[in-house]
Amino acid sequence: MIRRPPEPVSYLRLYCGPAALLAAILLTPLVARGAYAYLLPLAQLCAIYAIMVTGLTLLMGFTGQVSLGHAGFYGIGAYTAAVAVTSFHSPAWLAVGLALLAGALVALGAGFVVLRLKGHHLALATLCLGIIVAELINRSKLTHGAEGILDLPEITFFGLSKGSSPAQFLFIGLILWLVMLWAVNLTTSPVGRALKAIQGDEGAAAALGVPVAAVKLKIFVASAVLAALAGVLYALVYSPSYLGPEEFSLTLSIMLVTMTVVGGMGSIWGGLAGAVLMTSLHEIINTVGARCGSTDISRYEQLIYGLLLAAMLIFCPKGLVPAVHRRFRRVFTARTSF
Repeated sequence: MIRRPPEPVSYLRLYCGPAALLAAILLTPLVARGAYAYLLPLAQLCAIYAIMVTGLTLLMGFTGQVSLGHAGFYGIGAYTAAVAVTSFHSPAWLAVGLALLAGALVALGAGFVVLRLKGHHLALATLCLGIIVAELINRSKLTHGAEGILDLPEITFFGLSKGSSPAQFLFIGLILWLVMLWAVNLTTSPVGRALKAIQGDEGAAAALGVPVAAVKLKIFVASAVLAALAGVLYALVYSPSYLGPEEFSLTLSIMLVTMTVVGGMGSIWGGLAGAVLMTSLHEIINTVGARCGSTDISRYEQLIYGLLLAAMLIFCPKGLVPAVHRRFRRVFTARTSF
């Protein structure tokens, strides 16, 4: 059976999501004021995680490659930028460039080796990569080990200081919007169809002329660069004045994969929804644990994440956003058929 070529996506359908996201970013500082001012730091963290999950969605959902080491690239970006501005007194723009370059080079070197593997072997290889990076950060004198880096410089945005939460959020939100716009255009282009072909059957994609190895390596590097970019934003924008190794642990890598699966691996918007949902759930669990007087809430948090992930895989295997989209599509089709 010969299928018809895919129809071109209309501009309204393509850019409706980015337009809604931009409106939400611009309206958030207006809503998060007064008694709701605590929502701004949470929204900043959601945006930073969403940038990482977008790259992970491209890697897992569109090429079928599982990565359990993206917290390592996140740490590489954060610590490269922090060390550059504190130890070598580099300007911020140079520190950002060095951080992105470091993430890309590490991913390029590792990608030549780990992307030859498949399935659980690939997952274990990326897991080892994340553990190696975490150990280097925790033991290196350049990163100050477990003590972390203190006295990070204050950076201004649009004439406002780093302590200004609205300016911080708008800066991070604008970068998130650009990343989402790029990802949406990529996935709806011929490159995106090649990625889906690789996910479906690498042999068939190669027979059709798709350079499978090169495409997989490029997406792996691109996802690592996005993780490094998120690390830069965490270190130089979100973090008040301290950067420690506890943020870049294996737990974060698992949480990122959970965000991707819960939101929907085959949807760019699913990654955004998963990042917002899981980050909000993390804050809710910590708040409830503090009010209940629990001193070690992490064990219960991991239990809740595991139960949520298991429930999603059983009842909603394609994620929340694809499931909601299918539901609305069925309702709309049923109504228009009468």
